[in-house]
Amino acid sequence: MINILFGGNYKVFDGILLCLLSMTKHTNEPLNVFILTADVTSLNLEYRPITKDMSDYLDKILKSKNPKNKVQLIPLKQEFNDWILQSQNRLSIYTPYTFLRLFADKIDEIPDKIIYLDTDIMINGDIKELFDIDIENYELGVVKDRYGHIFINYKYFNAGMLLLNMKIIKQTNLFDRVKKMCVNKKMGFPDQTALNKCATKKLFLPRKFNEQGPLQKDTIVQHFSKRIKWLPFFHTQNIKPWQIDLVHSVYKWHQYDDIYDEYTKIKQAMNET
Repeated sequence: MINILFGGNYKVFDGILLCLLSMTKHTNEPLNVFILTADVTSLNLEYRPITKDMSDYLDKILKSKNPKNKVQLIPLKQEFNDWILQSQNRLSIYTPYTFLRLFADKIDEIPDKIIYLDTDIMINGDIKELFDIDIENYELGVVKDRYGHIFINYKYFNAGMLLLNMKIIKQTNLFDRVKKMCVNKKMGFPDQTALNKCATKKLFLPRKFNEQGPLQKDTIVQHFSKRIKWLPFFHTQNIKPWQIDLVHSVYKWHQYDDIYDEYTKIKQAMNET
């Protein structure tokens, strides 16, 4: 069984659905999916949690692919909200939900080995290849950040995909140290930078496990992260997998059209109920 971890509010439902549809296309291994969420409407009325109905629907879709697949929703409550209010990074370019993963070591249900994925990711190969990588002696497996390893530090990694060894993370108190840094120091890329600073036992993996640019022949995990475009003038692009028209018109990508067809039918069925 492959363990997968997501985090977010109700707005990332479409991203999780697309990621899981693309994942089930490429693997026969059962998926054990955990979704962390929280009600943070005290900061912003849009910070509403993923609902049980949403996770149940995802569970239903996954079980239609493989009866052994399952989705479990784990709402974080007062501990998370209290911590967020202390953090200097509670208001940043990212929502507070990026920090949910830092509480995974406090949740009994989370297994010792799990793949964390951002919700703007599509899968283009068997995720089992990533999950089977031996990280017994490491806190996490990571891929270098496309721009950060050039402009920040050559070992700077992207936190959109993390292969987590929860047993070692608990031993080194990695997430506690990252959370402490996020409370005390304002950062542009909050917990990603803190993870880079605090993680000492990390295994660098090939970019095919977190491709942050166009799809390559060997890509397994494609991350729709923000891209820098230098011509005809400097600008950025931040197109997400669920922005299908923009994926087609701007990126000219059609490799996920079969997934998009299935996604569209599922969304139409949801709207009709």
